[in-house]
Amino acid sequence: MRIFNKLVNYFGQGLHGKCNESTISNIIFIGLICLAGFCLFAIFGIVAVARGELFNGIVSLFTALLLLGCIHWIKNTQNHVLAARFILTVIILSLLSMLAVGNAEDSILVWFPAIPLLAVFILGNRNGGLVSLAFLLITFLLLVLPERYTDVQLVNPVLALRLLGVYLVLYITASVMEHFRSDHQRALEFELREAKHETRHKESFISKLSHQLRTPLSNIMLVGHMVDRANLTEEQKDMMDTIIASANNLVTTLENIAEIADTDIEDEKSLQASEFNLYAAINSIVKLFRVQKEPAVDFNLSIDETLKKQSLRGNPVLLKQIFLNLIEAIFKNKARGRITISIKAGIHNHVSDMAEIRFEIKTNKPVDLFPWEQDSGYLKGDYDVHYTRHIDNLDLNIASKIITQMKGKLRILRTQEKNPVFLFTIPFNVLDISTITKDKSAEKPVINRDVYEQLKETSLLLVEDNEINQKIVVLSLKNYIKNIDVASNGKEALDMFGTSRYDVILMDVQMPVIDGFVATKKIRELESTTNTHTPIIAITANALHGDRDKCLEAGMDDYISKPFQVEDLVGKITSLLSPQSDGQCQ
Repeated sequence: MRIFNKLVNYFGQGLHGKCNESTISNIIFIGLICLAGFCLFAIFGIVAVARGELFNGIVSLFTALLLLGCIHWIKNTQNHVLAARFILTVIILSLLSMLAVGNAEDSILVWFPAIPLLAVFILGNRNGGLVSLAFLLITFLLLVLPERYTDVQLVNPVLALRLLGVYLVLYITASVMEHFRSDHQRALEFELREAKHETRHKESFISKLSHQLRTPLSNIMLVGHMVDRANLTEEQKDMMDTIIASANNLVTTLENIAEIADTDIEDEKSLQASEFNLYAAINSIVKLFRVQKEPAVDFNLSIDETLKKQSLRGNPVLLKQIFLNLIEAIFKNKARGRITISIKAGIHNHVSDMAEIRFEIKTNKPVDLFPWEQDSGYLKGDYDVHYTRHIDNLDLNIASKIITQMKGKLRILRTQEKNPVFLFTIPFNVLDISTITKDKSAEKPVINRDVYEQLKETSLLLVEDNEINQKIVVLSLKNYIKNIDVASNGKEALDMFGTSRYDVILMDVQMPVIDGFVATKKIRELESTTNTHTPIIAITANALHGDRDKCLEAGMDDYISKPFQVEDLVGKITSLLSPQSDGQCQ
């Protein structure tokens, strides 16, 4: 069995990834037939030469060499169909040539029943049956005709009758096996087609779901950022961050659903840094859950006194997403009854203006999150089990990805009472009180002053069919760009493009009358006659893997998926308008 496995590995080595599984199986099967034929003909040839049967020996050894060469050839070319036909042809010609010269030795005739097996397995029932019948007729003529004109009996009639019976039995057996194999293969192919259809249906559903959810979520986030720039108190600003974090959380959940469904979604989130207070950020999440889960939860929040007064620079929205997911994972899987969740945060390491903040979330009751694995050793403190497997829990998976994105790592431990403990550290910039600025303009993207002045005078065309989306995007960009025109579909965009000059176009993809792809191609055709180029940015809720490539192939210069932050969009516009831009997103 070990030798057989080694042979299978030899013939299949290096083929995975180059060929499909069916082709690999056929290559291995034909390779094994080649090897078996080589061994048998080589042994038969050596024995024939030793017995003085030179012709039989030479033909057998030559056949063995051809089969050996076929082994090497099939490994290099992977053309198993041609190799199979070559093997069958060589074996048939070899046996018939030995029989034609009058060498009807019993040892030669024993080979003949193997022909229907090879013919049916290699060529299929119909062609294999024709080859088997033709081979049987030729063999009969070679054996019977000489007896009509000579008194020499080339073969024992009883042996010939037995071989004929074996030949027919093996042919029928091979035909039945091939029939069932073909039926099974057709059933598998049908199931494969159904699975592909189901996958396409699933991807279409997820694409529509993604589009329908991303548009309102984008509006929530853009309005949230606009409100965030108003004159709000710190508590109001923190509440707005929580709203944005919740919207982000929905988008991340949508992406993970798509990932589980094997449907990739483009991920181009940026880490927008801003000044925030750690205690206020975490406390806002605690308040949210206290309101939602009041009868079932107690929170103990413990933050280092230095962090309560200290301001950090980082992304409070992503930090809130982490806490939203971890606490939600606890509530979804906790046992019945009231639960206490303890949250601790302290400085783990502090170098210059960078501080590594260590977070701990712990419960007083067992939570069934996943199967625990026993470590061989013990960890420091009261923890005795370390969870190291791939995280299958959706909420934990989201939290782990965000922590990794923020250059941290999630560790999930369990106390001796089997209560889960979430540990993670994230680096933040620490700001002195004297360096904290209340100037909201400091949160705008840092761009060259000349480019910023050029951006204010830019003429922009927004192509969007949804009136609410139109208003929100215009309100988001009005602080950066003064001249903004709006078209409700691709046809209006083409009409306006023909009568006005625009420096940049924001193009939605799914629109009535003429969609964004067709409109972009028409614009590029018009520009080809004037040798001009207007940057076009796809601004769309289509975020599945491949949507970006479709936009670029249609002639668009860049792509941004909803929901997005207005700073990201301004950055893309600025990049395309700068002199060094080549006008094409890489």
